[in-house]
Amino acid sequence: MGEVFRARDAVLDREVAIKVLHAALAGDAGFIDRFRREARSAAGLGHPNIVSVHDWGSVDGVYFMVMEFVRGQSLREVLNAEGLLAPAQAAEVLLPVLSALDHAHRQGIVHRDIKPENIMLTRDGVVKVADFGLARAYADAQITQAGMVTGTVQYLAPEQLQGEPADPRTDLYSLGIVTYEMLTGRIPFTGETPVAIAVKHLRERVPPPSGRNPAVPRGLDGWVSSMTEIERELRPESAAEARRDLHSEMADLPPARPIAELVPDVQVIPAPPGLERATTVTIPRSRDGTTTRRRKGRWALGILFALVAIGAAAWGSWTYLIPHAIDVPHVVGLTTSEAQTRLEDAGLTVKLADGDYSTKVDEGVVLRVEPAEGVSVKTGSRVTLVLSLGPPPVPVPNLLGMPIDRVHAALQAAKLKLGDVTKSFSNSFAIDQVIHQSVRSNAQAPQGSRIDVVISKGPSPLPVPKVIGLTEEQATTLLTTAGFLVDRQEEFSTVVQRGDVISQDPVKNTDLQPGQTVTITVSLGPPEFPMPNVVGMGRDAAVAKLSALGLKVDVAIVTGQTGSTVVYQKPATGTVVHPGDLVHIYIA
Repeated sequence: MGEVFRARDAVLDREVAIKVLHAALAGDAGFIDRFRREARSAAGLGHPNIVSVHDWGSVDGVYFMVMEFVRGQSLREVLNAEGLLAPAQAAEVLLPVLSALDHAHRQGIVHRDIKPENIMLTRDGVVKVADFGLARAYADAQITQAGMVTGTVQYLAPEQLQGEPADPRTDLYSLGIVTYEMLTGRIPFTGETPVAIAVKHLRERVPPPSGRNPAVPRGLDGWVSSMTEIERELRPESAAEARRDLHSEMADLPPARPIAELVPDVQVIPAPPGLERATTVTIPRSRDGTTTRRRKGRWALGILFALVAIGAAAWGSWTYLIPHAIDVPHVVGLTTSEAQTRLEDAGLTVKLADGDYSTKVDEGVVLRVEPAEGVSVKTGSRVTLVLSLGPPPVPVPNLLGMPIDRVHAALQAAKLKLGDVTKSFSNSFAIDQVIHQSVRSNAQAPQGSRIDVVISKGPSPLPVPKVIGLTEEQATTLLTTAGFLVDRQEEFSTVVQRGDVISQDPVKNTDLQPGQTVTITVSLGPPEFPMPNVVGMGRDAAVAKLSALGLKVDVAIVTGQTGSTVVYQKPATGTVVHPGDLVHIYIA
């Protein structure tokens, strides 16, 4: 888009940065109009985390913008030097950036080109966002001229790639990509051409940063995922909401060095002798009596700068010309954050390499270090940590439908272990067969890990229907249709007619699994039996025997007789009688 120069504002006596736009843009009248409007809008963004725009103008058809001069480095330069940032350091950068975006969005300004090059860091730990307004004017000019989307494709939101209007959530997507790069040291999508990268932005979800940097907490993974949703409606509604969500995750972030310590002091290097200087454009102004005093002040200021330059040269010689060596400290067996802290405290730069599998070292713990521990290296050298990925993955066998007594052997053969076993009802699997496994078959699980299973308790229980009062046939049909087995018993009843159900066990509405048994008792009607023979028995013995059978006894004494023996009975022996019937005996 242009070149940036450091300059001094002779009127206000301050350092400024001047962005000079490419001469090719000056021929676009539409761009100049948009540039003017956007520069005025950006100049109104008074926020401590936004690079201030002081003025704009043109000289001989070359347009420029005068901005605040930031003593520090861009986030890109810091990442180039450090490789990646600790989660707490990334959050320290993100919070002020989100505050700046929230302020700009409330003023109706969308940045459209958030990337590490446009995020500035100072030695004091201040974070500032640059190029507000200028990005939009340039992007609109390119769309008008070429009918294409312009910008850094690695950070563009899907809606930008599809030519849709940008809104505040567009900036949030780009910041999510920047966050991924801060946490992992690389961008999520790469390709041989910009088009290949754009297609990935449109079709693929951004992977969790912890996949490349195990030190990233799961909560921060989720925050990056929400910021980089393909559909903008699923992202946070505003930068303020995203900032609140990030705040809630910060309590779980391990402490790290302040971001300010990663920004080196900016040294002013004098120009070599004989170097041709660029032409300085001076705005004429009237001379007054203060000119002489200003010249004296400039002499004093020049002497001061010379002393600072000498001191800086001495410091630079000590730091960069005289070699300093240090032994690589012991970090094997430490967690990622502990190892990073120890190496950074020793003045070394940390790089995370692709991890290796190990059955002895837990996931996320340092497996080895390159150069090896104890090797003498220069201060500032890069030390590579190789982290353990945990045990190697193995395929999980299919356990569904397998009896539980065979599951242990199947898992052992796959170098896995049986985890928790729980039971649940199932209408599809027999009792003690596996109906669910915690890791699906053909998926992979760490070697030696436990696979939980759920086994069947049989079909789900059903309420037993009421069959009392139904005929035996009706009751049997109703119960068997519901899936129950039927056990039949018989009993005499003077109340329930023959063939009807007197009782059931269990009673109605009791939950019972299909396949279990319901017992029904069927009435035989009133009880009946043949009349016994009591002729020849004594009176008292005959009465006792008949009464015990439930019969009513009428005793008659034969006229003129004084004996006590039964000489006749009615009904006769063998006649069918029922309890409660009246029988007659005659005594003589």
